[in-house]
Amino acid sequence: MRMAREWNGMGLQDRVNRASGRALVGISMQVVVNTKRVTHRISGSLARSVHAAQPMTADEEMDERLAEAGTDLALYYGMPVPVHTPMGRALEVGSWMPYACVEWVGRGHPGVTQGLEMSRIMVNPIIEKAFREEGL
Repeated sequence: MRMAREWNGMGLQDRVNRASGRALVGISMQVVVNTKRVTHRISGSLARSVHAAQPMTADEEMDERLAEAGTDLALYYGMPVPVHTPMGRALEVGSWMPYACVEWVGRGHPGVTQGLEMSRIMVNPIIEKAFREEGL
């Protein structure tokens, strides 16, 4: 008995792309949550300003205004959509307020680095879940 084989390469590629995008968003959001937990708080604006975004799309003045008014930017902006770059899909996690630049950049982004390290144990489960949801 012969079984017919159908190659659905484009469908499979679409499912892998959706799963990888979903995994990237999940990991980014986990890093946001953990970064907020370890961010040094004076007024709370820096912690509220931490969010995930597409690379090079930050509006520093608006972010600062919103965070200082008490808005959590991760909730305000919601789930980001990864962008395609020559290196693959990309998102950024951080704060783009001028205060964050002074507080973090000169010291290697300690809040985001710590948030990333804390999220390390969640990376595999997030990726597995994303691919399972696509039936892969």
